[in-house]
Amino acid sequence: MYSDADAVKACSKTIDKPLLILGLEGEDIAVLMLAFGVPAILISPAIPLVLIFLAWPALVYFKRGKPQGYVLHALYQVGIPLPGLLPPSVPGGYYSPRGGHYG
Repeated sequence: MYSDADAVKACSKTIDKPLLILGLEGEDIAVLMLAFGVPAILISPAIPLVLIFLAWPALVYFKRGKPQGYVLHALYQVGIPLPGLLPPSVPGGYYSPRGGHYG
């Protein structure tokens, strides 16, 4: 009645696609909002709002072809500490197997 060929369906290469809003993931939007939202509250909303509209396409271009979470990884490499991770390493330093960070 049914053959194995009828049961096989094509599957896209990417099953777990991230939710993108105008080309950015949620964590990337959070980085933009933290970077420009805080000055909008402290200063005035006009200038940071314009900067967000300029930075958004730049960040989409910067992320093109990069994996998920690339922006947070790049911030960590620059030296910005992220919760739940080891502190960023000091250039020329190393982590000891006995614990502690030596630089």
